[in-house]
Amino acid sequence: MKVPFSQGYAPPAPVLPIHLVNPDENLRVQNIPALIDTGSDGTLVPLRILRQILAPPLSIGRIRSHWGEWRDAHLFMIDIVVAQVTLPHVLVVGDEVGTEVVLGRNVLNTLRLYLNGPEAYTEVRL
Repeated sequence: MKVPFSQGYAPPAPVLPIHLVNPDENLRVQNIPALIDTGSDGTLVPLRILRQILAPPLSIGRIRSHWGEWRDAHLFMIDIVVAQVTLPHVLVVGDEVGTEVVLGRNVLNTLRLYLNGPEAYTEVRL
């Protein structure tokens, strides 16, 4: 599956369409654009999206921003579907401030991705 970089960023950035699933409630949101961020340890999902699928919070954890600030954050366990591949039981951070899904290394390390910067596309290789 090849996906063009998003032109909504300057410079254009690698983004994948994903589905977020609460398997316990059989609820999902589909085709959510998710920014690929190899510098992020974990995956961030806006709380408004987690509320749509009724994802129950697991616990409160501490996260550190790229500015070095620490804050408390709610942690959730959901399924993420990328290119027809379901990644079950992914631990995500409920983001109270952000408006976009950020795929961190906890998800990226499970996928075979090819980022072609000169041609501005991402390929998920199955």
